[in-house]
Amino acid sequence: MPAEGIRAAAWLRPRLLPAPSGATPVGSVIPTGFSAYARVFHPAHIAHERGSGQAAVRWSEVALWSGRIVHPEMQWEAISQPVASGTRARPWGQDPALGRLPPDTRSALVDALTRHTSTPDRCWMCIWEGFAGLAELLSNSNAPRVELPHRSYFLLHAPVEVVAAGDLLVGPPVRDLSPSVWWPDDLAWCVATEVDFRWTYVGGTRACVDSVLSDRRLEALPADPQQRADYLSDRINGPVKPR
Repeated sequence: MPAEGIRAAAWLRPRLLPAPSGATPVGSVIPTGFSAYARVFHPAHIAHERGSGQAAVRWSEVALWSGRIVHPEMQWEAISQPVASGTRARPWGQDPALGRLPPDTRSALVDALTRHTSTPDRCWMCIWEGFAGLAELLSNSNAPRVELPHRSYFLLHAPVEVVAAGDLLVGPPVRDLSPSVWWPDDLAWCVATEVDFRWTYVGGTRACVDSVLSDRRLEALPADPQQRADYLSDRINGPVKPR
């Protein structure tokens, strides 16, 4: 449901790093000040050979196919281009989701995070105003707006389990809602998915982040607020400019 004001989000902006021209630090996407961070990669997908539906394809599988190196700052555009010609058919059909946590990944992440907060029944969510149909859906809700560098968001709140279900404010024309930035009321952790990225950052205690890194349902690597998050970050495989 819409928040009553933006006070709950006041902590975000002071803890974001400035983004100099031409660079995007991780800390400009997710607030600094947490003990540990993780980068959760959105999976690519491929249609099942038999039957309906799609299977998830990890970035590490794509890197193995392309002959690239898996590392915390790898970029999709670099690892999805093979080193050698004549490589076998690529193991994915659909690129990783851009700016949205896929439902299965979101559900697994909520499972890993819920036990690390004392306030799972009150979670705050910044939803990017540019998602198709969202402004129409919220036009009469009086949802307050949170202004962060380069983005404007609607602020909502609900139990964290609602994030996993994806049914927050669902209705025509919005079918599945993935928050851009979300955190529990006790600020035990924070999750951020920049709308131009194919991955998500998590900040929290060391135990919290270790739960994310060790969850086999997730593909995640350690992150640091001082690392780069733009396409120039992949200095091992690239850089390759996004297509």
